Amino acid sequence: FSFLIVLDLPKIKRGVGGLADTKVGFIYTEVAENIAGFGRVLGRALEAQLFIAIVNTILTAIGIWMLDLDNILVLSTIVFFCSFIPVAGTFLSSTPICLVALQTPGGGTTLLLAIVLICIIHAIETYVLNPQIYGHHMHMTPVVVLIVLTVGGKLFGVWGLLLGIPVVNYFWRHAIRKPV
Repeated sequence: FSFLIVLDLPKIKRGVGGLADTKVGFIYTEVAENIAGFGRVLGRALEAQLFIAIVNTILTAIGIWMLDLDNILVLSTIVFFCSFIPVAGTFLSSTPICLVALQTPGGGTTLLLAIVLICIIHAIETYVLNPQIYGHHMHMTPVVVLIVLTVGGKLFGVWGLLLGIPVVNYFWRHAIRKPV
């Protein structure tokens, strides 16, 4: 969805910018800068998630290679795309890895090793990558990132995980404080 918005951004800009010359122009003038600011914050959050997805994919590909599983490119591609889905993405991307591991000569042992690998990578992603990368991109300390993800996930589920950091960052940096 974000990719389609970026592709059509010039047309969207012209259409929304044209609102300034309509009967609701006074509303546009009042809120346009704030909405654009939130869009920039959301863009930085998506960029951070892209970096997390890339690192997650590389770590998983190395693990798949170490387990000597077939279809490393296909499994890594699934991991990359599922990295953009909070919570469920881990399960969606782990299922094919576990099924491929189960079909190897090691069978159950390889399956258990694959599950351990996924748990380790998920722990690294959750407790190291997310706070560090989001913190760097959003100019927030990693501790605040962990708190926002935990509270947002508990209160609002998937939506809290997706939008918690951008919303908190926007309110803290743009709505409450005056930008420098």
